[in-house]
Amino acid sequence: MDEITVIVAAHQGDPWLKCCLESLEVVSSADSKIMIVDNGGNEKLLELVNATEDLSTIATPWTMPFSEANNFALINGGMDSEYICFLNQDTVSREDWLSACLDVMKQDEHIGAVIPLIENYDGTAWDEAFLTCSRADPALNARVREGLKVSVDDLPAFIEVPEITAAAMVVRTEALKKAGPFDPIYGSYYEDYDLCRRISSAGYKVGICTRARVGHFGGSATTNRQAFLRRARWIARNRIIYAARWKWKSRIGGFLKYISWEMPRNAARAALGRSAIPFRAFLRAHLDLVSILPRLLSAHRDKLAWSCYLRDIGWLAVVEQRSVQTSQTSSATR
Repeated sequence: MDEITVIVAAHQGDPWLKCCLESLEVVSSADSKIMIVDNGGNEKLLELVNATEDLSTIATPWTMPFSEANNFALINGGMDSEYICFLNQDTVSREDWLSACLDVMKQDEHIGAVIPLIENYDGTAWDEAFLTCSRADPALNARVREGLKVSVDDLPAFIEVPEITAAAMVVRTEALKKAGPFDPIYGSYYEDYDLCRRISSAGYKVGICTRARVGHFGGSATTNRQAFLRRARWIARNRIIYAARWKWKSRIGGFLKYISWEMPRNAARAALGRSAIPFRAFLRAHLDLVSILPRLLSAHRDKLAWSCYLRDIGWLAVVEQRSVQTSQTSSATR
């Protein structure tokens, strides 16, 4: 059994996949297999498969959001390893960050998920999503604010933070079994933060490995105006879903506060062009929220919908099968 399965959800990935896979293969010494999720628009995937060892592909029945594409991989063989790496197609590996992440996880069985330090694709600045995650630790945040060339060797190899991005996330399979997969309510964006919260709730730590780096472009699927508006709509929508679950003390109280103060303010900023979210995307995001309002305001309904999803995709059967495999492997090595 491979030590780690690297899952790459590929959508219109031709400009990115070759460098993503080849750079990882060159620098990584981990015992890994790579699973490409063909999520549409990947014309050159076949030649990559023929040229790359330990690589398999599965095709989604339709173009899925990021969360569901990765879940599709998980229930179709993606959980057969001790660890799982969710890797974005627009990443480039300049050093063996995968082994570094595995090393910190092996040293502490309570670490459930970890990312390396993440730069932009060209290696000229830090990745914006990574900077957001690093703000949770004052020492790391102060250090990375000094720029890319700063040394972090004196910082701990693992720094715990509440949330990390799924651009290059390594997860312990046992932790994922307890926490569950990505929640499709998000589609794309904030699904990684939500998973981190559930991994923490399952008793594991989430954080950043300071001993290696990976490069990330970010937004590679945003290739036109329509895709940009869709991305903005998801971000605006999912920010509220995430807050309702993990930030608001009371779902109803938090929602009332939001619609009476934050929503009008954000709408005005969007209408005046002072927000990163265009007004059109802002409006559609909130129409989306109306359609899921009963679930958004009720933790009970939310939990019930989540349980139904796990049942529909056969998650419990996958977890049970994985547990049997682990037991058989342990018995064989005794």
